[in-house]
Amino acid sequence: MGRKAFFTIFIAVLISVSCASNKKKINDMKDFIDETARCTEEFILRITESANEHDIVYTIETFRSGIVLLEEKSRAIKKKYPDIDALFDDPPAELTDVLNRLHIAEKKVEDILKSDKMRELRKNFKVQSAFTELINELEKINFFQ
Repeated sequence: MGRKAFFTIFIAVLISVSCASNKKKINDMKDFIDETARCTEEFILRITESANEHDIVYTIETFRSGIVLLEEKSRAIKKKYPDIDALFDDPPAELTDVLNRLHIAEKKVEDILKSDKMRELRKNFKVQSAFTELINELEKINFFQ
C-alpha cells in the first residue's frame, strides 16, 4: 500500500472517529437536557397538584435533590467532553426540540411561582424554608463547571 493510500485511509478513519465522538457527545447532552426537562416537568406536575403545605415542601425538596444530582452528572459530562460549552454557543439541530421543551418547562415554573396559589402557600413557614433552601442550592449550582 502506498503512502498516499495509507494517508487517505488514516484521514478517513480519523474523520469517522471524530464524527462518532461528536454524535456521542450530542447524544449525551441530549439525554442530560431531557433528564433536566423531565425533572422540571415533574416539579411542575407535583406542585400544581399539591393539596397542602406538606406536599409542597416534599415537592420542593425532591426537586432540589434532583437538581443536585443533575449538577453531578453535568460535571461528569464536562470531564468527559471539556469542549461541551461549544454546544451551548451554537446548539446543533439535534438539540433543538429538547432545548425548547426545557425552556417551556422553565417558563411554566416561573408562572407557577408567581401564581396566587403559591403566594398564599409561601406564607407558611415550612414552605418558605423549603423555598429558601432551594434558592440557596440553586445559587450554588454550576452546571458544567
